[in-house]
Amino acid sequence: MFAKEPIALISKLRGAVQHKMVSEIKYRSKTQLNTPILSDSQIRTKNNAFSKVVYLDDGTAISMYPDTEIKIKGSIVNRMIIKQVDLSNGIIRVNVLNQMSREFKLTTPYSELTCTECSFWIISEESNGDQFIKESGNAEVWNSSLNRITELVYDSTLISQEQVEFDQFETPIKDIKFIESLMLDADEK
Repeated sequence: MFAKEPIALISKLRGAVQHKMVSEIKYRSKTQLNTPILSDSQIRTKNNAFSKVVYLDDGTAISMYPDTEIKIKGSIVNRMIIKQVDLSNGIIRVNVLNQMSREFKLTTPYSELTCTECSFWIISEESNGDQFIKESGNAEVWNSSLNRITELVYDSTLISQEQVEFDQFETPIKDIKFIESLMLDADEK
């Protein structure tokens, strides 16, 4: 049972950001600050755009960078929101605050990440799969095509692709600088 009342809101906007509620066919061309987000709402950022979505119960935040599309899901149980984000493509940073009752879940075309308290980046592209970069907390990534699960490691990048074994390596400096530049452009750092 998904919420018929808002589960999140858009707390920050830059550039062309569009959203679509589950009942709508087309994206709205102009999304506004503090727009309430219902479960199954989709949000996408265009080139040079940024948006931040914050869940109403605990402040868990999803920062969306240029050319990104997500679907926000949630159901309310005992005044807590059970959270899920479906990432179609793009770059997001997720800061999950302590989920006392259930795990936060992020799904992509290739992977599923779960955690109760964590912060991470994900870059999802059809050609390169999913790149997960952990900032804090404990998180696990499951690849459905391999039916395998692995834990994210601090200061490392984990790559998850369809029918390809996980690849984990120390995050290159150029990737860290790229992420920092995104944050600076969005006034997030």
